[in-house]
Amino acid sequence: MAKLKLGPIPNDKPVKVVLSLPGALHRDLVAYAEVLARETDEPVPDPVKLIVP
Repeated sequence: MAKLKLGPIPNDKPVKVVLSLPGALHRDLVAYAEVLARETDEPVPDPVKLIVP
């Protein structure tokens, strides 16, 4: 399996983000979040937190 490029996501102060994503991109972010959680032994992050990094 390929090495993930993101490390654990810091638990920062929440910030409201409003944007529209295509369904396919959202599904990809959800899948990436699940893989990231397995690789880092952390809970599944909110896919919104993956947009900025």
